[in-house]
Amino acid sequence: MKMWSHQEIREAFLKYFTNHNHLVIGNSSLVPVNDSTLLLINSGMAPLKPFFTGEKVPPHKRLCNIQECVRTNDIESVGDRYHLTFFEMMGNWSIGDYFKREAIELAWRMISEVFKFDTSRIYVTVYAGDNKLPGVPPDDESQKIWESLIPSERIVRLGAGSNFWGPAGAYGPCGPCTEVFFDRGENYGCGKSTCGLDCECGRFLEIWNAGVFMQYYLQENGTFTELPFKSVDAGAGLERFAVVLQAVDSVYETDLLKLIVETIVLRSNLPTDNRSIRIIVDHLRCSTFMIADGIRPANLGKEYILRRLLRRTFLHSKLVGIDTAVLQEAAMIIQKVFSPYYPELKSVRELVRQVLEQELSGFEKTLNRGLREFDKIVSRSSNTISGDDAFKLHDTLGFPIEMTKELAHIRGLAIDEERFKKRFEEHRSRSRGKI
Repeated sequence: MKMWSHQEIREAFLKYFTNHNHLVIGNSSLVPVNDSTLLLINSGMAPLKPFFTGEKVPPHKRLCNIQECVRTNDIESVGDRYHLTFFEMMGNWSIGDYFKREAIELAWRMISEVFKFDTSRIYVTVYAGDNKLPGVPPDDESQKIWESLIPSERIVRLGAGSNFWGPAGAYGPCGPCTEVFFDRGENYGCGKSTCGLDCECGRFLEIWNAGVFMQYYLQENGTFTELPFKSVDAGAGLERFAVVLQAVDSVYETDLLKLIVETIVLRSNLPTDNRSIRIIVDHLRCSTFMIADGIRPANLGKEYILRRLLRRTFLHSKLVGIDTAVLQEAAMIIQKVFSPYYPELKSVRELVRQVLEQELSGFEKTLNRGLREFDKIVSRSSNTISGDDAFKLHDTLGFPIEMTKELAHIRGLAIDEERFKKRFEEHRSRSRGKI
């Protein structure tokens, strides 16, 4: 199989869809515009919601682009082979134009004819129906379309948790979806008899959501209504495509992230698959893009997401002995790799340096004191950090609970989170003068 660079993947994706009458549109800022349901753009479709609802007229009924995205709901999983907080979504959309058959066939031809994936290792999922969504029937139509392309034993029916997507926020357009997985082989599996497409072990890597079939609108009251026209939202993660097409073990070995990893590895003498190094690389890339889009660290909203990412970066840098000079160097590599596609990165080198220095300056003392106190707590604890100790770190030292949880995870310890929450709520009530 040909080894594809990330630039070649980008170009081939956009060329394929322009050849099928799609208009290439620009990447949107990570900061949502006129959308109070999102803190940050988390999908290629998110900036386009007004087109799907009919509020705005799209420039073309068929669109495609590559969109920067941030998702932090799986932040604790960052450091494994595939999870990231920042990723690039290669997307194609039909707005009131083609629907299930053409969407699936477009995806299949691109997988099999353009990128030439080993189709014997391709599996797909379709929506099976779900009692939680009584108004949404099973997607038998998509199953029949796929049965004309691949053996039926490689088509899996799953419920709403896996195969009903959206909305991109609290309410909005949504619908059943069909996803494409690549079987990486038994070496990547958990070995359990129950291992399948919905297993988290990593053997079956989702490479493409071949179609979210937008036909419903989830209202604020939780009810579904039919959209005025049917549309398709399809997306493929660039990093995951690159893992397969470059035949590497993880996203960190692709040519998107490899140079950044190597920059830090050279200064730390740690292996490239070290979890802390992977977290630093991911969080630093995400932070750099957020800063370039005008976000600054603070204690609320998207600004707190940036602060949390930076503080987690500093924590893991401390754990592996990396100073800010190395982080600055890695940030420069990030800007070099991605500025050809995101020109705004070219002008933020000094700004990123300033934000890193200022945020570390304000947090370093707390971090050092918290680490020392955490070690004392561990020395007198068994397998669990008490909620009282976790609260003391938070309240007395200003050490964020997320940091305590992260350190406990590294040490293989549990935290009595229920007790922590109780102490936290008691403290908050006293602060408000309620007791």
